[in-house]
Amino acid sequence: MINSLFAIQFLANLAPTLVLIYVPLIAQSYGAAPAKVGLVVATYHAMVFAAGLLFGRLADLRGRKNFIVLGLGLSTIAFTSHLLINDITSLFIIRAVAGFSIGIFPAALLTYAYEKNNTLGRFSAIGSLGWGIGSILAGIVAVYYRLFILAGLFYFVTFLLAIFRLQKTPAVVKQTFWDLSVIKKNWRIYLTFLLRHAGAFGIWAIYPIFLASLGANKFWIGIIYSINAFGQFLFLPLLDRYKSTKLITTGLICSIVTFVIFSLCQNHWQILPFQVLLAFAWSCLYLGTLKYLMEHNEERATAVGGFNSLMSLSGIIGPLLGGVIGTFGYRPVMLSAAVLTASSFLVFRSKN
Repeated sequence: MINSLFAIQFLANLAPTLVLIYVPLIAQSYGAAPAKVGLVVATYHAMVFAAGLLFGRLADLRGRKNFIVLGLGLSTIAFTSHLLINDITSLFIIRAVAGFSIGIFPAALLTYAYEKNNTLGRFSAIGSLGWGIGSILAGIVAVYYRLFILAGLFYFVTFLLAIFRLQKTPAVVKQTFWDLSVIKKNWRIYLTFLLRHAGAFGIWAIYPIFLASLGANKFWIGIIYSINAFGQFLFLPLLDRYKSTKLITTGLICSIVTFVIFSLCQNHWQILPFQVLLAFAWSCLYLGTLKYLMEHNEERATAVGGFNSLMSLSGIIGPLLGGVIGTFGYRPVMLSAAVLTASSFLVFRSKN
């Protein structure tokens, strides 16, 4: 059963990466300006945000497995439906459906894994490995319709594994759906993460285009993304033993340094080594925040669902911000991310 869990985590992170990297380029190919590219990305994350809040809470109230199966099944349909994209409108609609589908299962899957083996670093690392291999595969295949088919197939495999290999889980808490105590309890941690990640998503919304402007082709864009992912795969298991608060602090400081350096790079070769620093920064911040929420909350799926939704809310705010600032050039987007991360560091230090 543990092997099936890791297989689901691996494939569920590999599949969307095949598509995610190229969404800004697809939007641009249909004539979308930077602001509209940001809006496409923001629409996707708005739907992940809504689904994460709703189904994270339901996973505590109704059990984990049902929502893992539901999310993976709908993701199979949604990502296969990318074959129907033929203009900017269909891209908006299908990415919105994909966002909602992919937002259903992560909180339930993470808490299911935590409660079975209590090793967040290793489980998260497997997800990063999936993302890394997905990035390389996307760069090698580099044909949109083939990537859409592969993404749908990989999700279908996870759907079957979830149905037949995961155990039924009972409800964890008996509360009303609208109980807001988890949000009130964790709001500083949530705000810290939101500010940093909004800045980061401002970068990621235009990052493939930025890399292309520095001379990277599709293959090297995939390689650059994969360095981040494989770095996380190496770092996450090693960081599991450290205190959550130390991890968060380290992640924020390293993020500030990384974003400033990105603004100074003149070609895509210079980006390569600092993708490793980015991987270390994200590994510290992500694992530290996840550990903190798991350790301090009984309603783990609700807390993690809120955390995942914050990542998606960042994916709404950041691309919109990046789209606007991007009209003045790509480098100001990097510097604005550094400023937002510095603000998040101050919020976090005020708690501790």
